[in-house]
Amino acid sequence: MTSIKLTTVALCASAMMMLSSCQSALLDNVQGVYVADKQFLRKSLESTMETNNRLASALFNRVIENAIIEFKIKADSIEGLIFIAGQSTLIKSKIKIQNDSLVIKSDKLDAYIIHTDTALFFKSKSSAFSIKMIKSSATNLSPETNEALSALRIQNKQQEQFESNLGRWQIGRLVDEFGDATGESYVYSVVRGSHENSAVTNSDVYVKSFIQGESLYFEVFNTSMSMKETFPDSEFGTIKIKFPNGDVKSERVFFYQNSVSEAPDSGPPLIYTHLKKGGEGLKILIDLSTVSRYQKDKYQFSIGAVNLAEALSGI
Repeated sequence: MTSIKLTTVALCASAMMMLSSCQSALLDNVQGVYVADKQFLRKSLESTMETNNRLASALFNRVIENAIIEFKIKADSIEGLIFIAGQSTLIKSKIKIQNDSLVIKSDKLDAYIIHTDTALFFKSKSSAFSIKMIKSSATNLSPETNEALSALRIQNKQQEQFESNLGRWQIGRLVDEFGDATGESYVYSVVRGSHENSAVTNSDVYVKSFIQGESLYFEVFNTSMSMKETFPDSEFGTIKIKFPNGDVKSERVFFYQNSVSEAPDSGPPLIYTHLKKGGEGLKILIDLSTVSRYQKDKYQFSIGAVNLAEALSGI
């Protein structure tokens, strides 16, 4: 009986060693630098296009020409870049082997690589087509790819910092019309919000709130923070404020140069006063139909007094 058990254990150990050896051999076969086969990429993408428009075709060719798709496999790690049509994906991951495929999984990428005798095929699980990768004679990623990777890492770090500061009050520096510092400061906070109208529902936006003197202002931006939402100009309207206890109050505001500021008919401004007292978060609804019956845009977001007193003490 003991002999049978020992034989079984030995067989299992042998099988595990063989599996490990096969996986090691698979990784050994794919070591090196790989670049995209752009002819294959062009054909793959062309199959998804349904237009013979010359301008579209020219733009398409430019997209393929400017694409950077390159990665390096070293030991059980992969690093590289996929840049196509203005979209960048950083590849940096350990490689796992599942069913003769190389699996790459990170926070922003879920993909696998299939190895053949002549090439590798890279396929993201969220994509409909694969990218044929050809082994390069180079031993390291190209300078162009390394430069793009460096820029992308900086961008990702800035985005992480931006995300970590959402909802917190920060200190900003005022500049004049020439971009020179004036020596004056203000506090601001950026939060996520939602936008809806007759065409879109719950579209993401960012809302920047800032305090200058005794006044509170709001500006609404697109998701890249590169463009302000368009508001009526030099007009009064009404916003709604939901307080932590559930009370909902309306307040008059003034729209000017794509910003919104509190302009109560009487008494202190509700939002500014609540925040200065360190009150809990408020929910805000900006409804442009209160300004013009031709506009249906609504913006919702929350704003709180987290670290506001500390930020104000720093200016």
